[in-house]
Amino acid sequence: MTNKKILMISTLDDFIHRFLIPHIDHLKEQGNEVECACNESGFWFKELQEKHGITMHKIPFGRNPLKPSNLKAYKQLKQLQKQNKYDVIYCHTPVGGFMGRMLAKKFKIPCIYMAHGFHFYNGCPLKNKLIFKTLESWASKYTDILITINNEDYEAAKKMKAKKVFKINGIGVDFSTYKKNENLNQTEFRKSLGIKSDDFVVTSVGELNENKNTFRLLEVIKNLNNPKIKYLICGQGPLGEKYKKYIEDNNLQDNIKLLGFRKDIPDILTITDLYIMPSYREGLSKSMMEAMCYGLPIVASKIRGNTDLVGDNEGGILCSPTESEEFKQAISTLFENKELCEKYSKRNLE
Repeated sequence: MTNKKILMISTLDDFIHRFLIPHIDHLKEQGNEVECACNESGFWFKELQEKHGITMHKIPFGRNPLKPSNLKAYKQLKQLQKQNKYDVIYCHTPVGGFMGRMLAKKFKIPCIYMAHGFHFYNGCPLKNKLIFKTLESWASKYTDILITINNEDYEAAKKMKAKKVFKINGIGVDFSTYKKNENLNQTEFRKSLGIKSDDFVVTSVGELNENKNTFRLLEVIKNLNNPKIKYLICGQGPLGEKYKKYIEDNNLQDNIKLLGFRKDIPDILTITDLYIMPSYREGLSKSMMEAMCYGLPIVASKIRGNTDLVGDNEGGILCSPTESEEFKQAISTLFENKELCEKYSKRNLE
């Protein structure tokens, strides 16, 4: 597919910034013209325009598919298509994906949809099946290519009506970026974070929201009551103040470090001993794949996507996302068992 005018659609600009820039660059290298339509989160819209040279169109998508603003968003999308006459729609995220396929249906143009994790999944709330599965099934009729990134979604997609269904192993990781920084003074860097050279560092990276489930780990670290275990949380989000209050109320400042948004994740992963991800829902986690590039053992929720990466406890320990005691035991086990950590590390580097 070359010399096409492509509209890439996502609900928010941060998704494009985190995941799609390499895809956009590759499409451009193949001779295509790529523009993006999304809502503005307040962080990345301008940078995507100025630093990465992407033509951006602000569309007022809401994450909730039933939000009234999505009607306005769809009208603006139709106007955008009339003006620019795109040849292909390439859409992402539940709302962006649904809107993109409505647009493709309206104007009878080819549509590619990449599902980064269906919002209906084994064990999901009933409302997710009623809303998201219904919308995804209907929209699949107007999908030329449906791309999934884990086994569970692939099996679900094959039961839909997209013309072609594929499974790929995530969106890719830049191995040249995510590797241990051999020049890093680890002792000094640990010191800058309030961590001693012999502390056992547990790290998670992701938005501070309900789905990521990292708030559960605050209680886990508290109950472990081990001054040698330090938990680094990289990210920001709607639950940030709740995290901060819990840490202060329970005097956990020495054990838990809220680092916020960081641009030095490679350095943080270099000094990390264990990567942890307790999410309720994932597609195929890029942050976990990045951690595996460092040979880090994993503790993660036993859910779709995580099981694809970790296997049957081959690269780490899988826990029920609702069972704090399982996470506590997993962290404790790896803290006490260096040989097991090395076994998981070796497997994750393969």
